[in-house]
Amino acid sequence: MEYLLNEKKTEIVFQNDFRIAFQKETKKVFLIDKKVYQLFENELGKIIDGASFLIYASEEKKSLKTIEQIYRFLGENNVNRSSIIIGIGGGITTDITAFAASTYKRGCRLILIPTTFLGMIDAAIGGKTAVNFEGIKNSIGTFYPAEKVFIIPKYLTKLPEKEIKNGLIECIKIALIKPSKLYDILISNKGKITSEILKLAIDLKLDICEKDLEDKNERKHLNLGHTFAHILESISNYKISHGTAVSLGLRAAAKMSLQSGYIDDANYKKIIYVLDYFKLPDKIPEKYKKRIRENGLEILLQDKKATSRINVVFFNGFQSVFIKEIIEPNIILEALDNFI
Repeated sequence: MEYLLNEKKTEIVFQNDFRIAFQKETKKVFLIDKKVYQLFENELGKIIDGASFLIYASEEKKSLKTIEQIYRFLGENNVNRSSIIIGIGGGITTDITAFAASTYKRGCRLILIPTTFLGMIDAAIGGKTAVNFEGIKNSIGTFYPAEKVFIIPKYLTKLPEKEIKNGLIECIKIALIKPSKLYDILISNKGKITSEILKLAIDLKLDICEKDLEDKNERKHLNLGHTFAHILESISNYKISHGTAVSLGLRAAAKMSLQSGYIDDANYKKIIYVLDYFKLPDKIPEKYKKRIRENGLEILLQDKKATSRINVVFFNGFQSVFIKEIIEPNIILEALDNFI
């Protein structure tokens, strides 16, 4: 599977085993999620043929301080623009790796090996890189597609159920944006992850990214549910996972779309059905109510997607969305109140 993102080719490579044949004559360094390394040390030992840097993958460590440590590692290992930086791990690790590769020496070669469901269908593909800054998620970043992304489903065998759900929710989001068979396949497979699901979700996302890498037009549709989700992640200091936050964000977007008359009750029920079918979160913990009301507006206004107004993705049908500028951002916080 090959895609052209701003004239830069990204190749998505599916394979059934862990062995990857990298170019032997090219200098390589590896940035690896520490937990992934511990789980797959034997398998990774067969492909690592360069210096390695272990990343403690957490939202707190997804920071400029970690990037500084990586820059030092790259300098100590004489990495230059023709070297390949290889990131192995979940979405946090691939985001950090891609950001470091895009900025060190004004851009090094980049290969990503996502090891989570969410990473495979979202974080590692499409060319976005990011770190968090002063409590705001992904507020510093670049657009820098990897030259190759290896999809190895065997990594999912040791993935905790929580991480499977995080990816499932993102997969549902993709299935709700535009017409495809992904929605029906997810339900018919009852949550089992198949290569067909992975390939279809990746293709749906990258079809959008090919047309709009830098998030100026159609790619904004991929932010469905995320305006709400980023508030929830930030006010909870990331105790609310990305998947849980997006699930609540999708419900809030659907509810606001219904209340605003953009969709009818039948479409609303079909949108919500898949979230209920998989028993995905529908309530915000009571303890965060006060924080949302006190800090939600500030977080919303600092969101990287905001301009002079807040852009929110709403539904105007089943598998059909559009972008609406919100003049009064408080209505977004009020929508979250429905789930407290």
